[in-house]
Amino acid sequence: LTLFLQGCKPTPSHIRPPRLYIAQAQIADLPKQLQEDFPTPRIVKEAGKGDIYNSNIWMGIPPTYTPLHKDPNPNLFVQLASSKRIRLFEPATGFKIFRDVQLRIGQHGSASFRGDEMMEGPERDALDEAVWGNTVVKGEGYEAMVSPGDALFIPRGWWHSIKSVGSGVTASVNWWFR
Repeated sequence: LTLFLQGCKPTPSHIRPPRLYIAQAQIADLPKQLQEDFPTPRIVKEAGKGDIYNSNIWMGIPPTYTPLHKDPNPNLFVQLASSKRIRLFEPATGFKIFRDVQLRIGQHGSASFRGDEMMEGPERDALDEAVWGNTVVKGEGYEAMVSPGDALFIPRGWWHSIKSVGSGVTASVNWWFR
């Protein structure tokens, strides 16, 4: 957190600001005082079996980006600061986009188990173009803009990609549950 706060300090115009993104930091790993700032929403506690699989915070200096992926559990995503744009795809459509990208770049990665290839290199670039470029046909998915205080439910198995909007520090929190 100290490193992140240092990175948020203004820099002279000739110096490029750092690209910092605290991604998927588990709330349970935070100091107790900070954990208390992220109480589990009642809707999450009462949904499904009431079993919270995981909860994370995400903080970054734009641009921040999460490539196309799917989660094994439903997800309640809450935007805390700045705004993000989210593109969502039903399971079959998202898998088709993923498979087409894999074929185009000559890879055979798993749709369920993702590694560094998702965040950097040819797969990241090809997924970005497929989801955010001109290759996705209109009507194949959904798009939402979340601003501070907005929440978005992402169903289990739905594919999604997330990008920050604007230049302010962005922060969000999410809970996966069963």
